[in-house]
Amino acid sequence: MRNMKKIVTILSTCMLSLFSFTFVYGQDIAAAIETYNAGATALASNNYVAAIESFNKAIKMFEAISELDEDGASAFKQCKEILPQIHLRYGKELAVNKNFDNALAQLDKAIETAKKYNNPDVEKEANELIPQLVMAGADDNLNLGLFNEAIAGYNKMLTYTPNDPDVYLRLGIAQSKLNNEDAAIAAYLKAIELGDKQDAPKMLSNIYLKKAAAAFSDKNNSEALAMAKKANQYYETVQGNQIIGLSAMQLKKYDDAIPALEAYIAQSNDSKNKNAIIYNIAAAYEAKGNIAKACGYYKQIVSDPKYKAAVEYKINTVLKCK
Repeated sequence: MRNMKKIVTILSTCMLSLFSFTFVYGQDIAAAIETYNAGATALASNNYVAAIESFNKAIKMFEAISELDEDGASAFKQCKEILPQIHLRYGKELAVNKNFDNALAQLDKAIETAKKYNNPDVEKEANELIPQLVMAGADDNLNLGLFNEAIAGYNKMLTYTPNDPDVYLRLGIAQSKLNNEDAAIAAYLKAIELGDKQDAPKMLSNIYLKKAAAAFSDKNNSEALAMAKKANQYYETVQGNQIIGLSAMQLKKYDDAIPALEAYIAQSNDSKNKNAIIYNIAAAYEAKGNIAKACGYYKQIVSDPKYKAAVEYKINTVLKCK
């Protein structure tokens, strides 16, 4: 009789434990579904931060339950499907608002969760968007004058598109703004190597043209000539030809001076110094012994009061022009 009572007590205890387990188990599923619903509500109002937090919490809760009923399994599946999409959607919205750093962080999370929960479409789209946002962020920093940040962005962009001349061009611009001349030149040269035949040559020419102008101003004609010729090597300009011509005249390098000054006359609409340039061309031809050319140029400015006396002397007495 005593043994019978003991068995009944044990059975009663087991039934109570089973009831408690079933009750708690049901509570756990209900709590997880409630958390999932909170995430869905937050998502409906575009509260991405709260939605992400709720869905992550719900996933952990579902994972802790050994066996899910039909509703729990469905909610668990949807959590895993939706979470990568939320990160992607949030990243896009941040990008529209030019919050590029946080946008990129969300796209990284989109890729991470897409891999984890097997969503190749989200993974592919996020991977395609990332380089676009890196470039957009670097351009934004460049426009804002945040040149170090822009340089970091362009260098990162080169890990995605290492042969893009436009990235090197913009990198050169940012380096130039910081007076990092060697780095700027290297970037422009790489852009040219990769096919930029217009913008990068202009930028590179401008670097050497500034050097030429500074040297010419300091009456360092040798340096001015060398830098101006290098500038024109990449992109010919009116100012480049002027500096080449005038510095070469000072150095008596007439073969450099004549074509540069003739090109300057053809390119320039500046009538203020036109006759001065013509006088220099005539003098250069005279120095080379080309009398016909010298006479032709001197005659063009014989009516200019500033040069009239000197030119008439050249035409009538020195060269005896016909």
